[in-house]
Amino acid sequence: MVRLSYPRPALILTLLVIGLLSACASGPSIVTNAAPGFDASAYRTFGFLDPLSTDREGMRTILSQELIASTARELEARGLSRDDSNPDMHVNFMVATKEKIESRPTAGPSVYYGRARYGTWGGYGMGMGMGMGTTTEVVQRTEGTLSIDLIDADRKVLVWEGSATARVTNSMREDLKAVIDSAVREIFAEFP
Repeated sequence: MVRLSYPRPALILTLLVIGLLSACASGPSIVTNAAPGFDASAYRTFGFLDPLSTDREGMRTILSQELIASTARELEARGLSRDDSNPDMHVNFMVATKEKIESRPTAGPSVYYGRARYGTWGGYGMGMGMGMGTTTEVVQRTEGTLSIDLIDADRKVLVWEGSATARVTNSMREDLKAVIDSAVREIFAEFP
């Protein structure tokens, strides 16, 4: 006779929660703000500022080009059309990084082993001991923020902004296009 066993509901729920927390921990933190009375349906066209804040000395950077492509795709998917000559709203980008230093205490058992001299006659002995100790772990990491600003072209007023903040890793730097596409998509998931 074959006996089948099924996972307990508590185990399934625990695994599901761990999976969700892992997914949330890996993505960027998204924050959006809209001006009072902002109505996205009032805008039909968009264009990009010239120069963008991500351009450098009169030159369109690779970063700017990737941001333009990803943002245009997201805005067009929401029914807006690109018009570089007379748009209803302008788009600008800001990118910033900062170094963060975190410290956290770590406690745990420590094992000590050593040789010691005992007494006046110069005898030696071996010893081993255990104890609890506390150390401080210091970690330095780079945190990056991408902000996308939508500006009313007539009034020259910021009407919506979205930003994504995440830890910058070497793998992110190596696959810039995919990282930008993902961050822009997540920012615009909050667009009204």
